Amino acid sequence: MLEKSLVDYAYDILAGRQEPVVFKELWNQVVIDAGLEEEEAARRVAQFYTNLSLDGRFVTLTDNNWDLRSRHPFSQVHIDMNEVYTDEDEETSVDAETELEGVSEDGAMIGDDYDDSDEESEY
Repeated sequence: MLEKSLVDYAYDILAGRQEPVVFKELWNQVVIDAGLEEEEAARRVAQFYTNLSLDGRFVTLTDNNWDLRSRHPFSQVHIDMNEVYTDEDEETSVDAETELEGVSEDGAMIGDDYDDSDEESEY
């Protein structure tokens, strides 16, 4: 049984370094420090990455480098979600709405152009 969580091992590793660490190098050191066998390490790496991503003490930088959030100003690591969305996303949304014109809320076609009486039933 581990004496502490894998994320806590990562915290200790990063706290002992002055520079960000590439994820693979960080994970390899966590595996060594925690004494994980190769099979167990392979089984746990995805959950470790998820936990690292969700833990507010850490920040991911360019090229999958990780560091302690406390070393980086908010303005450097904050992602403004307004900048993530583009005009292209808005155009896609409008196109989807346009495609739905002529369809009622329950999905039925509206208008004189559609007649389903000639369609064969699949049942």
